[in-house]
Formats: sequence, C-alpha cells, structure tokens
Amino acid sequence: MFVTFGLDTNDTPDRIKEYMKYGAEEFFAGFIPRNWLSKYGWEVCPNRRPLGFSYNFLQVSDLREVANFIHDNGGRLNLAINAHDNGSERLPYLRSTVETMEQFNPDGYIVADPAVMFSLKAWGINKPIHLSTGVGCFSSEAVRFFCKQFNIRRVVIPRKMTIRETKLMIDNLKDVNIEFEIMIIGYRCYFNDEDCHSVHSGCRRNLCGDISLGRPIVTRRFPDNWKDVVQSVIDHPDEAMKEDSLLNEFRKYMSQPIPKPLNANEDEPYCGGLDAALPKAIYQNCGLCAIKHFRDMGVHCLKVPLRGSAEFKLESLKAVYKVMTHENPTPEFCRSIINSPSYCNALTNCYYAVPEAYPDKQ
Repeated sequence: MFVTFGLDTNDTPDRIKEYMKYGAEEFFAGFIPRNWLSKYGWEVCPNRRPLGFSYNFLQVSDLREVANFIHDNGGRLNLAINAHDNGSERLPYLRSTVETMEQFNPDGYIVADPAVMFSLKAWGINKPIHLSTGVGCFSSEAVRFFCKQFNIRRVVIPRKMTIRETKLMIDNLKDVNIEFEIMIIGYRCYFNDEDCHSVHSGCRRNLCGDISLGRPIVTRRFPDNWKDVVQSVIDHPDEAMKEDSLLNEFRKYMSQPIPKPLNANEDEPYCGGLDAALPKAIYQNCGLCAIKHFRDMGVHCLKVPLRGSAEFKLESLKAVYKVMTHENPTPEFCRSIINSPSYCNALTNCYYAVPEAYPDKQ
C-alpha cells in the first residue's frame, strides 16, 4: 500500500522530497496551458479544480521541473484531466493540453469523461488511464466495461461506497489486473460527486461552498443498516415478504416519525466543539480508522487529494503514513493521532463508518 498525493504550484522539489519521506510514492497534478487560460480562464479547467489559479500548474517550466524531480527520485506522476464532461468546442484545446502534458512523460492520466478516454485513444495516447471517482464505477461490471475498452490501470473507488461494498467489488475483480485506489482524508463530497455536473466556483460561492460555510442540520432518515436491507432482498427475494424479514423491519422503522435532526443543539458547534476546530481545519474529513480494513482487502493506493497550505497537507500525510505503516492500527490508535475526541465523535467528520470506532453508538 502506498500514497498518491496531490500537488499544486506551492509544491517545490524540496517539499516533494519531504512528502516522499512519508509514503508518497506517486503524485498527481492539474495543468492549464496558456491557450486554455486565454479562452476559459482557470475557473473552468480540465481537472475540475478551479478554486484558485495556484491549484493547477500554469507554467510549462514549473511542471517540467516537478516532473523531472519526481521521476529522478523514483516517483510517479499522473496528470488529471478529470472534468466530468467536455463540450466539443473544448476538444481542440484539450488535445493541445494533452500534447503539452506528454512532454513530461506522465505515468498515466486520471480521467472521468468517457469521451476523453475515446479521444485519447484516437490521438494515439497510450498511457495508462485511472478511472476517476467522477466516472462513478459503483460495481465490478462497470469497471470491467472500461477495462475492455481502454488501457485501465486503476479505479478510484467512489467516496460514497461503504467498506463492505468496496470489498465486494475487489473480490469480484480478482481476475482482472487492476489497481484499487481510495480517498482517505480531506475533501469528502457533501453530495455524490459522480453525479454532480455543476461547475465549481473559484470564489466557492456554489452549492458545495455554501454548505461548507453553513451549519448542517441533517436528519438520519434511513436506519444504519439500510444497505444490508437492500442486499438481503437481492440475495433472498423469497424471504423478503416474511414478517421477520429485514425489509419488514425497515418498513416499520420508516413508518415512525422523522427522527430529531443531528447536531440540532444550537449551543454545540456542529464540528464537535472548540477542541475540534484545529483537526477540522487540518484534516477536514478523516478515514484513518478504515485504512486497516482497506489494506486487508487489497486496496493498493490511498489518495490524499489536498491542495493549498503545504503545512496542512504534510500533517495529513504524516497521519496517513503512521496508520498505513502500523501493524495493527486500532481505532484507538487512529484517534490518538487526531487527538480530539470531539472531532472523532462527530459523524459528519468521518469518511467511512467503522463500527468499532464508535462503541457508544452501537
């Protein structure tokens, strides 16, 4: 298991060398060339990271320096062109972008739009493709479809898949020579990123940004085992209508009054209190407790997708590295790294529901 780490224009070779000390064997970055900038600006960019010009490389010389340093030190660099869709008007600009990227001999491309995958093939680009979360591969059959069409090296598993669903996908793809990558910290989408075709705003005044700035008042309408109910109906349809079936228990639960919203106490900050403010700023969303599960089931790569402050990025990377290299990283060990019980107890901060991490909620 290794880490793939997001880079931006703040990341110099010296910083990248520091990242490599903490398990980052691979890196990924976005690039916006001058002809694209003059037409669309950085607000509409090929890799869906339009939160500021520094989030993407804009100068050929900067990206060349970074690419050469990474390759000279045994690392890998993948370039992201994972916007969800691209109109035909952008295609010539996108081709020019890819041809410029090819100068840096990238190890692969992270792609979300199937039309771009077909275009890469038509342009004679044979580098391996990583199926971005934006593709929405929620099943092993979806992965197989793309593997039959393209040179797929890796699938980035959607952020909303559970630990159980991830294992099921991996088990069903044991006959396919493919790597599995999973998001582990930071930037957890509030919605379903795969189905979102909004354009992220550079000033963050969009649906995602408004929610992140506000106080989320949410109701857990479905019971925690709702996916088990769905699976039981699929596995044993003849049992579903019995009185003691999971489906009938689900029906009874849903007929009850809507539960009280989570975090509805106005006197309690939703992030878990003042002592959770710093972990929230550094880690944003955390999946450390799930790393052991993913390692055991055969996930190859942990993605740390952060951009911006190198100090915050490095702290997140160190936390992931400690857990990834630990023989038995229990939830208690992971929580000790965060060092904020309030942060860890707030379910809105958790990337993946690891039952043993919440003994008081079982």
